[in-house]
Amino acid sequence: MSDLAEGGARLLDDVGAALRDARPQSPAERFEQTAWLALLASTGDGLLRRAQAPAHLTASAAVLSPDGAQTCLVFHHKMQTWVQPGGHFEAGDPSGAAAAAREVAEETGLSGRVTPAPVLLSRHPAPCAPGVVDYHLDLQYLMLSDVVDPTPSDESPQVRWWPVHDLPRDLASGVPELVRRATEVLAAQPDGWVPTARR
Repeated sequence: MSDLAEGGARLLDDVGAALRDARPQSPAERFEQTAWLALLASTGDGLLRRAQAPAHLTASAAVLSPDGAQTCLVFHHKMQTWVQPGGHFEAGDPSGAAAAAREVAEETGLSGRVTPAPVLLSRHPAPCAPGVVDYHLDLQYLMLSDVVDPTPSDESPQVRWWPVHDLPRDLASGVPELVRRATEVLAAQPDGWVPTARR
């Protein structure tokens, strides 16, 4: 992110609220949530910049069909695995959910409704700057999108829908847990959806 002056305070507030709204399900997840909030408090908007080392925040989404039966994944050529669409924050992103939606649109051409709070917090090795940036702290949201043909991009030339119970073998670690958590969140909603506004 080159400049957070425009709307930066709003984005920082939203990311902090999103982290607090995450619902950890284990001691390890509670520790991650607490540690990320402490990093955000001490680092400020630096934690949203891709140059921040040894870790920085990113945003992604498990893209599910409205019935929760399919998920859209992209093939990450640097890692040679299928992953959920996502990436770095950019200037102008008003929220974590909006950053995830923008990344989904850029990498798949899909759009839809995104949960206001992450369904999972994932710390994983960062492929963006090996030896400099060790971890991505990924805010992982749920997006519901109609099952239409995705649009490949230069960044993600291989994009496709997969049945959630028949995911590809060459899958990045953590993706099965994200898909499982997202389908659980969706199934827990009486109307099949989560409110789009936090307040």
